[in-house]
Amino acid sequence: MRRSIGLIVILLAFATGCNVPPPDTVKPGTLTGVVTGPNGPVVGANVSVTPSDNSYHVGQTDSQGYYIITGIPPGSVVVSISAPGYQTYNASVMIPANGTVTQNASLSQS
Repeated sequence: MRRSIGLIVILLAFATGCNVPPPDTVKPGTLTGVVTGPNGPVVGANVSVTPSDNSYHVGQTDSQGYYIITGIPPGSVVVSISAPGYQTYNASVMIPANGTVTQNASLSQS
């Protein structure tokens, strides 16, 4: 009896420990940040994110310069932030699966 309980415990541990989701079920990530300029928040800046799969994700800053973009495939992405009267900001960012990354940007006036 003790032997069969031990075997059941081992089998359960193995079954639950090997529960790794297949690659197509990996959860997307999120990018957030604040965009500022020399005079404070940049309102209405366009934020675009291009992952390695060449999909395109966009957002815009609010009245406090804050943005959030969800549903980004995990991995390396290129972030581009632009606004009239400012130089474009570009950065490479690593988006984790089911995680959030903050990428703040300070834009220079053009």
